[in-house]
Amino acid sequence: MPAGRILIDGTRSGEVGDEVLRDRRHLAGDGLVVPVVAINRQSGVLEETPDVITRGFVLDARTEALLKEIPASSGAAIDGASVEERTDPGLMKEKIRVDLQRFFRKRSGLRPFVLPVVMEI
Repeated sequence: MPAGRILIDGTRSGEVGDEVLRDRRHLAGDGLVVPVVAINRQSGVLEETPDVITRGFVLDARTEALLKEIPASSGAAIDGASVEERTDPGLMKEKIRVDLQRFFRKRSGLRPFVLPVVMEI
């Protein structure tokens, strides 16, 4: 007979799996970063400065300065890409995600969940 704790989510009946709990701990500890980037469909040129949505960050002087650097870091990732990469939204999402994860790891030691949104205009 299996024994142990069973965690129940209040919105539905049933057991919450280990993977869900691990994801929730990760988001609670390191937060979420959503860079929203608008790219020209034909040329791959960045249309405007990327917007950044964050959740789960404790705002202090260090993290505020770090969050202000995210649009420039996202823009640099796009500028460093080739024209072929810029016109493929899947490749751009991956490039932005990897660059921002590296940026956060080096600058703060945090490992937030990065979910890029690339809009083709």
